[in-house]
Amino acid sequence: MSTIRAALGALATALCVACGSGAASGPVLPTPPTQPTPPPRPMVVVVSIDGLRPDSLNVDRTPSILDMAARGTACWQAQTIFPPITLPSHASMLTGYLPQAHGLTWGDYQPARGLSKVPTIFSYARAAGLRTVMVVGKDKLNHLNLEGSLDTYQLVGGDDDTIVNAAIVQISAGADLLFVHLPDVDTAGHATGWMSERYLQQVIEVDRAVGRLLNALPRHGTMILTADHGGLGPTHGMDRAQDMTIPWVMVGPEVLENHIVARRISTMDTAATALGVLGLKLATGAPGKPVAEAFKPESSAARFVASVR
Repeated sequence: MSTIRAALGALATALCVACGSGAASGPVLPTPPTQPTPPPRPMVVVVSIDGLRPDSLNVDRTPSILDMAARGTACWQAQTIFPPITLPSHASMLTGYLPQAHGLTWGDYQPARGLSKVPTIFSYARAAGLRTVMVVGKDKLNHLNLEGSLDTYQLVGGDDDTIVNAAIVQISAGADLLFVHLPDVDTAGHATGWMSERYLQQVIEVDRAVGRLLNALPRHGTMILTADHGGLGPTHGMDRAQDMTIPWVMVGPEVLENHIVARRISTMDTAATALGVLGLKLATGAPGKPVAEAFKPESSAARFVASVR
């Protein structure tokens, strides 16, 4: 019996060797070259905190916004347009033009008066095949909803947290250019005065909401955080520093870290800068210009901006 088992074992070994040698003698196919995964295309989120004064920001109230500034580029003396009220200011922020050009000079929602007379940043982006979204808290911003410029326009009823929730859904859905409007700080200013206790408490609340939005930003995403105007007492709209001065903060993979822009950025520059990140530009003659000094010198955004200035 042991002799039979030994014979069977020898036969199995011989078969394995034969099979192995046969496999080794076959043709060896070349391994196809590995194709590098292309980097994701840039995406941009523009956040406007309605009525936010830069002097309301400090490490205790606004750690998220100040951390964003430390990780990116900031200007604490940026300027809005005159009149410093919500609709004209946002129109200039999102078109790169003065009110005389975009035509939105009033302060409330008046559908009969029509839409912006010049393209918005969404017009350029959607024409380039990008997905464009506005998530807003005031109906007057519908004057910027130009035909064919937006994949999604969402007027959200509720507080800033609810609006941020909707914006995070849009980020997850693949928005390439997203505008988020947060109105509660302005509401608090009108109710009890700019820099009042209620106003500053609302600044704390919006900072927490901004922190959640930052956490949802993909690694290839760039965020610009700014405001449409400031205020003094219970109002705004005058040509004074408290109304005209706004914060401007940008963070992203191509943005310089812990960098302060000394010059006074215009709110119209927000439009040009957002498009510059996407490799797009405003029409020739638009007053808004990209904030070129915010980009790392070796970045593709810096090279693109330099080529179109």
